[in-house]
Amino acid sequence: MYRRRFLVLALGLLAAGGCDGGRGTHTPVAGRLTVVAPAARGQGWDRAARALAMVMIGEGMARTVEVSDQPGSLGAAALGSFAAVRGPFTREGRLLLTGMPMIAGVEIANAASVVDSTTPLARLVGDWAALVVSSGSHLRTFEDFAAALRRDPAEPTVGGRMEGGSDHVLYGMIGKCLGVDTRLLDYAGYSGGTEAEQALYDGRVTALLGSARSFVPGIAAGRLRPLVVSSGERIDGIDAPTLMELDVRLEYTDWCGVLGPRGMSSEDRDAAVALCDRLDASPRWRAVCAANGWNRVYLSGEDFRQWLVTETGRTREVLNDLGLLSTFGTSCWGSCVHRPYM
Repeated sequence: MYRRRFLVLALGLLAAGGCDGGRGTHTPVAGRLTVVAPAARGQGWDRAARALAMVMIGEGMARTVEVSDQPGSLGAAALGSFAAVRGPFTREGRLLLTGMPMIAGVEIANAASVVDSTTPLARLVGDWAALVVSSGSHLRTFEDFAAALRRDPAEPTVGGRMEGGSDHVLYGMIGKCLGVDTRLLDYAGYSGGTEAEQALYDGRVTALLGSARSFVPGIAAGRLRPLVVSSGERIDGIDAPTLMELDVRLEYTDWCGVLGPRGMSSEDRDAAVALCDRLDASPRWRAVCAANGWNRVYLSGEDFRQWLVTETGRTREVLNDLGLLSTFGTSCWGSCVHRPYM
């Protein structure tokens, strides 16, 4: 039995989607709305922003919606360009997509936290992760992987998306759960899934962490073997246990949410949260989520702000354990590692 508990709730990174239909009949919440995406066009959060824009226009939530791409630095570049309020939200609204990579990027840059730099509005969706190996790997189960990690934390090399991003953070959380020295973990970040998978097939990495959905084709073709998934329940199409089943008290999903500019008035904040509420309740949005396998776990307003404070502190601690922070001024903001079993 694994002897440590580390309970994490983190929710989701969007992908693109679309659906048809006429405009909604409600009065628009915003006139001209700009959605800032911390990604290059056609990648990651850009696709998320365009999905949001499509649904908002389709439901008549705003008269016009423009997507502005601001890639670089794990989202820190987009945050830096997301200045204070320009005008009333109902006339010229601005939203910034955020998620775990941005939270981590800001901490690594030793900049002001996302909570302090913006007005948190809502958490939207998530994407479960999976740990996979090549079909010819000597690691048959997650227990095999965990045993190798305990023998020598630096021996298995795990690949995933960029260093300091959500996959890297998850690896640190798993290592912490298993009681290993997380500073010794060997992680290789790649710019894309194809490059990461090739590194696995070439033997340059031992295993991959990433979006469970992205591994389904390789699993179905017999090229990849899933060892474990990070969801609370098993995932259709992936024959692997959850971390929770294996007594690793960790549930994790790459999360995505939206922020407003710093200094929003209470009236503008209420209007922006109302827009998010309408988005989450939208039949179009729910259809897009269902079609793309996104996990809708909605949280808005003050509840989201408080959750984000806790999540930022938890992320900061893991990044420090991984040796990615130059300074570490706080130990935790009230939600860290649960102690060993009673």
